[in-house]
Amino acid sequence: MPLATSVPLVLLAFISLYGISLSYKTITRLRAYEQQSEKAAEWSTTAAERLHKTRTTQAGAAITLSLSALASLSLLTPLLAAPRSALPLAVLNTALLTASRVHMQRFWNKRVQTQIPFVEKFNRAVKGSEELVTVLQLLALGWAAAGVLGWVAGNWRVAVLG
Repeated sequence: MPLATSVPLVLLAFISLYGISLSYKTITRLRAYEQQSEKAAEWSTTAAERLHKTRTTQAGAAITLSLSALASLSLLTPLLAAPRSALPLAVLNTALLTASRVHMQRFWNKRVQTQIPFVEKFNRAVKGSEELVTVLQLLALGWAAAGVLGWVAGNWRVAVLG
């Protein structure tokens, strides 16, 4: 694979793997409060909605980060790399990561989430979630740039009719 497209893919793989690691740590911290959250959700629709939103945003981020890592690693693997599928993969990853970032940012931001005194694990999970929003945005921009670079360099052409 030419250097013009392999370097961005290596960077995307590393950033994706970092995001997966951060996502794992954040989810682990949030799970410490799962039982109390479920109990609160039994009595409050607001608590139930917040629990649902917490789960969907965290799961969405973990899934899109995993897909980004798999896509970048597969495109770096000579046996799996298919130049015809690289550009559509870049476009798909850009769209998925952007959607995941928007979904997550609407819930994990300073307006919606507040720091709770003496609840360090939760506060670190909030900060980790806000950092995940940044990682998702960085990856979306990275996939868009990799797609453009691959297309401009002529390595990632899509056959229009066969």
